[in-house]
Amino acid sequence: MLVALALTVWAVYCTYDGLGPFLIYAQRPLIAGSVAGLITGNPLLGLLIGATLELAALGVYTYGGATIPDYQTGTIVGTALAASAAGGTSAQVAVGLGVGLPAAVLLSALDPVGKMVTTGLVHRADSYAADGNARGMAMIHWVSLIPWVAVRAIPTFLAALAASGGLVKDITANIPTGFVNGMTLAGSLLPAVGFALLLGMMELRKYWYLLLVGFVGFAYLHLPVLGVALVGVAMAMLFVTFKREEPAVVTTAAESPEESTVDPRLTKQDLRRAYRRYFWSSQISWNYERMQALGFAYSMEPVLRRLYPDKADYAAGLQRHMQFFNTSVLVGGPLILGSTVALEEAGTPTSAASTKVALMGPLAGIGDTLVFALYNSIIFTMGASWALQGNWLGPVFAAVMVLVPYALIRRWQFGFAYREGKRLAGHLAAGALARVAQGATVLGFVVLGGFIPSIVKVVTTLTYRQTTTVQGQAVTQAVAIQDRLDELVPFLLPVLVTAGVYLLAAKARMRPIWIIAVVMVVGVALGWLGWFAPAGPAKS
Repeated sequence: MLVALALTVWAVYCTYDGLGPFLIYAQRPLIAGSVAGLITGNPLLGLLIGATLELAALGVYTYGGATIPDYQTGTIVGTALAASAAGGTSAQVAVGLGVGLPAAVLLSALDPVGKMVTTGLVHRADSYAADGNARGMAMIHWVSLIPWVAVRAIPTFLAALAASGGLVKDITANIPTGFVNGMTLAGSLLPAVGFALLLGMMELRKYWYLLLVGFVGFAYLHLPVLGVALVGVAMAMLFVTFKREEPAVVTTAAESPEESTVDPRLTKQDLRRAYRRYFWSSQISWNYERMQALGFAYSMEPVLRRLYPDKADYAAGLQRHMQFFNTSVLVGGPLILGSTVALEEAGTPTSAASTKVALMGPLAGIGDTLVFALYNSIIFTMGASWALQGNWLGPVFAAVMVLVPYALIRRWQFGFAYREGKRLAGHLAAGALARVAQGATVLGFVVLGGFIPSIVKVVTTLTYRQTTTVQGQAVTQAVAIQDRLDELVPFLLPVLVTAGVYLLAAKARMRPIWIIAVVMVVGVALGWLGWFAPAGPAKS
């Protein structure tokens, strides 16, 4: 019971961290599984399950509120049940994957339920805003977290409670060895799904040759994963440095952003309150209708209270910021918040509203690409690769590399935007973000080129017979097909598997859930038959 409660509390925190502060990205499978393993007393099991599902989830992100497989809950549930399974670590990992992936897909059906409840709650917040009732708005904002948490915490508790009995052990003790081998192979193939989905989101036709740089570095030059990443950083710097500068855009006096001459009316405490609210709870009231609007209005409330002592004006300000709003929380949201605060302080609420509308779309695209598709993918892939070796550096590295940079960059964005005010749009139009985005894309392609052969593990165990003549006598030898493939191109099979999955996603337009199902079925079948394996037999 205590373990079940601890896992439930952990699931609650994982959900909150993905909606509010993004401290350690606890909702990611690598982090969720690693801590779940510690809670169940099987840290290695949690590492392996979390890392495998992390790589399978690459390229699958919630854009604009889309529902995706609940990898967080699937990882925790899979780890909890696998910890009670019979057999060694390999068998338990196979059980965890066999449970975790279907659970992630099935539990995604509960995600719209939580979002629909919050959609109903936001209308109650509207009435509080009209009355100038900040306390009522705050209550609705925080209460909206409950539906998000419930649809993940309840299944976690029930599964963990079931794992505490002996039923799981009795069932798993009779699992055929062939199925365990098949699930092990399927687990090693799943990262190809994440890599393929990432490539589908990137400009592959334009930068495909950068994949070769990373591949050659790993396969032929034997660089470690970190070495490939450093090569990618160097190439990204070269691309950005030697990129041809765009001609400067000259604006007329009428077009240039106006600067406020109004004396500051906000205190540092007001600014800190607004930023802290956004940092700790930006999306906990996310809903289908207004998305991040209530969280933004809640963040602006301390500023509006100071600027509009008249209750009618104060209520109008709350209602103004209850309008639709949605953007990238990590790169974009703090910029818009700081700019909006500055414009409200300058006495130009209309400009504040128009700036929000103008910036939230472009910054959503840029922010999501930089954060989810590129930076997070690189960091969590490196962490997962270490975790698959049983190294706790993996999840620790990933957690630190999101905690520190994201905390600093968000605070900087808010301060910069507040100081610059309405000139923010001009700064963003200058092309700086475009160059950063290009550099990140270059880095992403080089790193992926090295990650694919290092993480997608598959070799063939098939052999063929070859007859040769030795001293006049015919001698038949068994030749390993894998040896011939390695002579042709090292790590050819991982590349072919990833390419095949990419074609399913990009050309056949198959949904990620079905692609995962195909990879699982093919992996189980080939592993059960013994034709393929994650690694070849040890050579004497």
